[in-house]
Amino acid sequence: MKITRVSFLCCQYPLAKPISLSCGVLSSRNFGLVKIETDSGIEGWGETSINFPPWTFKERKATIEDGLAALLVNENPLEVGRLWTKMYSAVRSFTRMWSEGALLQAIGGLDMALWDIAGKEYGQPVSVLMGGRYRDEAEVYATGYSLEQLVSGADDLHLKGYRVVKTRVGYDDQNDVDSVRRIREALGDAIGLMVDANGAYSYPRARRMARLLSEYNLYWLEEPVLSDDVESYLALKKEFPLLPFAWGENGFSVEVYQEFVNQAAVDVVMPDPSRCGGLTQTIRLCETAWRKGVPFSPHHYGSDLGFAGALHLVASQPNFTIMLRDVSDCPLREEIIEEPFTVIDGKVTIPSKPGLGVELNQKMVERYLVKG
Repeated sequence: MKITRVSFLCCQYPLAKPISLSCGVLSSRNFGLVKIETDSGIEGWGETSINFPPWTFKERKATIEDGLAALLVNENPLEVGRLWTKMYSAVRSFTRMWSEGALLQAIGGLDMALWDIAGKEYGQPVSVLMGGRYRDEAEVYATGYSLEQLVSGADDLHLKGYRVVKTRVGYDDQNDVDSVRRIREALGDAIGLMVDANGAYSYPRARRMARLLSEYNLYWLEEPVLSDDVESYLALKKEFPLLPFAWGENGFSVEVYQEFVNQAAVDVVMPDPSRCGGLTQTIRLCETAWRKGVPFSPHHYGSDLGFAGALHLVASQPNFTIMLRDVSDCPLREEIIEEPFTVIDGKVTIPSKPGLGVELNQKMVERYLVKG
């Protein structure tokens, strides 16, 4: 079997109400799909994260189609590990001049598509090929609810079975603290509350906010400072030993993960297959954490194609704890695949069909495809 063509497709869904994060504002949701075709007729699909900056989808198309594609065409797609190394080796020197994250995200989408091909060829779900399945369902937490939805929607959360939710901070400190207080009061102690700062704080500001927020019994505080600032994470962990810290969606190498987990700088790591180099790389990141007894909670803020890929990572690794489920108002996220995932009793069933185990809804892809 040989690879004949590699393509990047961007599906864009305009948002009626922009989503504000401390690192920027999303006026649309962009989903980066990667397609690998073979001479046997098998197609593989993957997802590459293209949330920020807003022009990322233009860069990603060039990186994949004008750069990485030539490394894959005429190769055997079943040699997933070797092809990952081939791509990574070809661009490694570029990370001194360009974003390591952009390159690993591009490789991640291609790697996921290669795993999809392998699963379809061998008639097995990707998670089996990755070493076997520890579980057939994953507990998820909800992110994407607005402040008012969280304050008034505790009954709805209980109905869907979520036992943990997440809210974002990193804007105005006092308003953030007031929002967390209101949410905690509305939810009571029955539902865990995560707080995500998206790396918004300087170290002094992070200390102040950690002190103010820690009284609200947080499930964890996520990315209080930038992802490469291990010294600040270590200092925060030392000062607030009872406050769990989560990190890792923007950590791209085994070496960086080793630095964080070996020094016990964080309590949970969050590898993202669509960001952190694909399934091949996130297996390594999970294993790095597992050796030090650190659980992982995969990040994924994209479509349900990439969500399926992350679920296979969940199935294949022993140290899983809980996974993000985006519930913000963006129907395309679920409708991009033929059989959308559903949350029942706070859990999602992990696909068991060959490959990633999901099929793209081609009509929806065509409808929201960015042309040109």
